[in-house]
Amino acid sequence: MSNVVFQLYLSYAQLCVFSSTLSKPFNDWSDRNFSQGFSWRPGSACFRSLDDEGYHCINVFVNEAVSPLSERCIRAFQVPFETMDGKIEIASISDSTPIEILPGKYILQVEFQDVLNEEIPVINVRLNQGEAEFTILRADHEIDANSELDLEAKPAE
Repeated sequence: MSNVVFQLYLSYAQLCVFSSTLSKPFNDWSDRNFSQGFSWRPGSACFRSLDDEGYHCINVFVNEAVSPLSERCIRAFQVPFETMDGKIEIASISDSTPIEILPGKYILQVEFQDVLNEEIPVINVRLNQGEAEFTILRADHEIDANSELDLEAKPAE
């Protein structure tokens, strides 16, 4: 069961999780960031969504057991994430929802679900305390999971 559920309007095909204290929280995307499906720098992780824009149901799970990926999951990523003060946001360019978690290091896992019966698209965001590796857990035909990852995103201007 998720800890928090909310609707978020995604724009520019991205969902971002970032520290609320960043003055420039969004990332520029290199060609490799686009093909790997995410851009990352300390305090900011942005993920390429399945849809360019529209409302999405965001399920946030904090420090809950992670089940194996469901068959509904089309695209999933795992990256390290750290917050010094516990104040983060789950956002897109046009919309944002603040969330408070305990300060510390987290395994951030984002799962984009297949849309069934024309329902609103669902994205699971999992934050579990611990150390994470950069991993593409599930890739669809638009994601290149085999090339070297670009882990040096720059802030968007």
